[in-house]
Amino acid sequence: MKNCFALLFACLFCAVALSALAQETAATHHQRGFAHHERRSLDEASKEYAAVLALDPPRELTAEDWQLARRFAPRLYTTPTEFFPLKDFAVILHPTERLIAYHFFWEDDIDFPEDNDPCDHELIWVQYSADKLRLENVWSYFHGRILAGEEAALDDARRNGMRPRVNVQWGKHGSLLAGWEIMTLKADAGDAERKYYPTGQPITLKQYNEGTFRKLSTEGRRLIDHPLAKRLNWPTKFTGSWNDFVNFSRLIDPLTLLTKRRMALVSRWNNATIDQHFLPYNFRPKTEWPVGPALNERK
Repeated sequence: MKNCFALLFACLFCAVALSALAQETAATHHQRGFAHHERRSLDEASKEYAAVLALDPPRELTAEDWQLARRFAPRLYTTPTEFFPLKDFAVILHPTERLIAYHFFWEDDIDFPEDNDPCDHELIWVQYSADKLRLENVWSYFHGRILAGEEAALDDARRNGMRPRVNVQWGKHGSLLAGWEIMTLKADAGDAERKYYPTGQPITLKQYNEGTFRKLSTEGRRLIDHPLAKRLNWPTKFTGSWNDFVNFSRLIDPLTLLTKRRMALVSRWNNATIDQHFLPYNFRPKTEWPVGPALNERK
C-alpha cells in the first residue's frame, strides 16, 4: 500500500513539474517572441508566439465568459473630428486571474506614418469582483505607461452598468479614463511634446494633454511632409480650440465590433493570441497584464 501511495505521489509530482516546465517554456518563448515583435522581426515573432500557444493554448469563451466580456467592456469617446476609425477590437480574459484586457486597434497614429504598423494598438484592463458583478479596478495603457483609474473612473463605471469610460486623444489615441484631468504621470525626454510641459517631475494629465494640444495645433504632427501621410490625406494639425480637443462626445461602442467579429479568447498571452488568432496585419506589442502574478507574464 505504501508503495502504491508513493507511486501515486510521484506521478502527481511529475505531472505538476511537467506543467510548471511547460509554463516556463511558454514564458521563455513569449519573451523571445515579444523581443522579436518589438524589433519588427515578424516571422521570428510569429514562430515563437505559435510555440507559446502550442504549449499553453487559448480556449474559447463560455457563455458566462461572454457575459463578463460584454459586462465590463469600455465605452469609447472620441472628439467629433477624430480622423482615424476603430478598425478592430479584441478581448482576452485571463484564465486564472479576474482580469480582462480590451485591445483597441485604430487605423493609425497621427505621429507615426513611417513605423510600418498599419494600426495604432491601445488597451485597457479591468479587474472584476469575485462575484463577477462589479468592477474593482481599471487601468489604461497611456504612451508607454500604465495608469490606474481612480475613484472617479470607478464611480463613472458604476453609473453606467460597470462599463468604464475611455476618452480617446485626437489622432494619438491615448486612453484617458474618467477623472483623467487630475491623474498624474512623469513626462520624460521620450515624449513627442516634451518641450511643451515639464519633464522629470509629476504633472497632471491635464497639463500633459495641454502640451499635446499646443504641439498638434502649432507645429502639427511628426513628419508633416511624409509622403504616405500626404497620400492618405492625414490632417497636418489640429485646427480647433482646446475645448474642441477635449470634447470627448462621440461614442464608439466596441461591442458592435465584438458582436460582429467575435475576437475574444481566454489566454495568458495577449500578444501571441492576437498575432495567431485575430489579426492578419502587424500591431505594436504591448504590456500583457497590469498587476499581480499576471504582470510577470509580459516578458
